[in-house]
Formats: sequence, structure tokens, C-alpha cells
Amino acid sequence: MLKLKTLLQQHNLTQAALARALDLSEATLAQIVNHHQWPKQDTDTLKHRIRAWLRDQGIAADDCFDGVTSGGKEKRPLPSNEEDTMLLKKQVLLPATKKHFGLFRAPFDDNAVQGHDDVFFNPGKPLCA
Repeated sequence: MLKLKTLLQQHNLTQAALARALDLSEATLAQIVNHHQWPKQDTDTLKHRIRAWLRDQGIAADDCFDGVTSGGKEKRPLPSNEEDTMLLKKQVLLPATKKHFGLFRAPFDDNAVQGHDDVFFNPGKPLCA
């Protein structure tokens, strides 16, 4: 964020008013003020016009294009290549459900499925009846 934003706020001026005076879109000015992203062409001319407008408003604008430092370092999340694992709440079946499906152990326990036989286990009930 540029010091320009704090200067505007301190003097009760809006970014929209500055954008109108410079014949810029508000979005372009917001990119400049908030993210320090300048247009690719005529950057020096634009800086000169901003300083001139601030001077016309009675604001000393020598360092208005410097970055603002907050109390500490900005906290930006570091890009992570690893996926975050989601921990799900343990699922518990009701006793009536276990009885209905003929389950004698909790099917969602860590050691409930130990092989392919456990996945396709069907205790004598036909799939289609």
C-alpha cells in the first residue's frame, strides 16, 4: 500500500475524486494505491500529475509513492506444494444400524479394512433380492 492512500484518508479526500481529476478509472487507481501496480505506459507522467493534484489540494507529496510499513512484517501465506489433510470427525453407527446390516465391528475404524476381502465382504446376504 502506498503512502498516498493514507494521505488521502488523512485529508478526507477520496480515491474517486483523484481518479476523476486524473481521468483514470477508479479500479486503475485502486491498483496503484493498494498494490503498487502502475500502468505500463506513462508512469512518470502519471506520478507527476498525482503530485500536482496533491499540491493543488495543499498536501506535501514528496514521499507519497513510498510503501507504508505496518507494525510488523506483512503476513502473507507461503505457497504450499502439499495438500492440507482434512481431519474428519469419527463416524459412529447406531447399534440398530449395525444389527440391520450384520456388522459386528465398527466399519470406519482405522484397522477395520485390512485387505480386499474386507471391502467385498458380504455375510450371506445377496446383493439383489
